[in-house]
Amino acid sequence: MKFYFTFGCGQTYENCYYVIDAKDYGEARKEMFEQFGDKWAFQYTEETWKLKNGKTQAEEYDLTELK
Repeated sequence: MKFYFTFGCGQTYENCYYVIDAKDYGEARKEMFEQFGDKWAFQYTEETWKLKNGKTQAEEYDLTELK
């Protein structure tokens, strides 16, 4: 499963998101903490990453993917 993480205002990677492929929500969250500590904002599943208007969070809020 893919999980999407965003970064908040004033953080190093503001206006960016990061994707982690993991078996579950907890594993993805653990990996995110290992890579970025607590310097991120929100975690999304593939379902919640897509908005009701058909856009993704990235499209709606002009976010750039970190590779």
